[in-house]
Amino acid sequence: LKVRGIEVIWQINEQLPLIMGDPGRLEQVMINLLINARDAIEQRWETPPGPEIPKQIRLTTTRNVSKVVLEVCDSGIGIPENIREKIFEPFFTTKKVGQGTGLGLSISYGIIKECNDQIYARGNPQGGVCFVLEFPIPVEER
Repeated sequence: LKVRGIEVIWQINEQLPLIMGDPGRLEQVMINLLINARDAIEQRWETPPGPEIPKQIRLTTTRNVSKVVLEVCDSGIGIPENIREKIFEPFFTTKKVGQGTGLGLSISYGIIKECNDQIYARGNPQGGVCFVLEFPIPVEER
C-alpha cells in the first residue's frame, strides 16, 4: 500500500474484549478487504482529473454493549447503493474483466457468517466505501 501511495490510518481501540473466530480465516477476510480497497482507490485515480481527496484506508475498531465493530473504509470509487446487496454473491464483481473473480467478498461473507458475525457495506462520507464487521462479545466478556 505504501508503495502505491496509499496511507493506512489506524484508529484501533486497544481495550476491546476477545471475540470468537479463527484468526487465520479472519486474516483472510482482512487481506481481501484491503486488496479490494487498494483496487478501488487505484481505479478512482485512473480517471483524470484525479480526485481531490487523499488515497486512504482507515481501520477503526470500537465496541458497544454487545458487539466489537471493525470498519475498513477506503477513499476509492465506492459501490453504488443499488448493488450493495449483491456484492456478497458468488461471482459478482464490479471489477473489469480479468481483474476479479467475484469470489473474495463471497468467501469473506461465508467466513464471517460461520462465526455468527455480520458484514455489510455502507457509503463512506469521505468518498469510497466502508465495510463494517460486527462481532458479538461473549456474554462473559460484557
